[in-house]
Amino acid sequence: MTVDAEALPHEHDDRASSPRSVLSGDIQAYVTSAAAGTDVSLSRDSYSTGTLVDLAGTAGIVNYSDSVFRNDPTCAVQWPYAVGVPTTYGFGMRSGKMHEGTDFIPGAGAHIQAIADGVVRVATDTGGAFGVTIVIDHVIDGQTVSSRYAHMEYDSRQVEVGDTVHVGQYIGRTGDTGRSFGAHLHFEVLQGGTTATDPLPWLRDHAVC
Repeated sequence: MTVDAEALPHEHDDRASSPRSVLSGDIQAYVTSAAAGTDVSLSRDSYSTGTLVDLAGTAGIVNYSDSVFRNDPTCAVQWPYAVGVPTTYGFGMRSGKMHEGTDFIPGAGAHIQAIADGVVRVATDTGGAFGVTIVIDHVIDGQTVSSRYAHMEYDSRQVEVGDTVHVGQYIGRTGDTGRSFGAHLHFEVLQGGTTATDPLPWLRDHAVC
């Protein structure tokens, strides 16, 4: 389920817990605790209950819901999680600053997957406000598009700079690193590799087959 931003606190946790890196002044993600809730009243037109629960469990996803999206594992572009999960903050201005992505809350440790085939451009455990971060460059519909995955768990990255990845590949776990309050994935889509665009409509347009 999508959580109304007005129902959530708007300040950020500036406390650093070891081994957090030194943070920049800008903040690009914020989320409530993964305990915010799980919607299990799903419409499962293309899933059996057992299949959905098993897939979520295999990927470590404890909050799952198809109210925001339903991933199709046969598509060339997919969502960053194997099954639908809730979101909190979306793309847009927040507290006078631009929030350039969407925050997903599948639960701490949930497996993150690459949204498309590509090459890893950034893979670091010291990404400032982003914490443990991966950026993957893709060519989609003939255009360069990059995807950013931020606040991942320490010691969870499965890729390094220069690695070739494939759509749906496990790249790391959902965490609470960098400037963050509560385990979540801050996810961005960067047109031309640099210009942030709203990830939700972009994925809804492209993660179809």
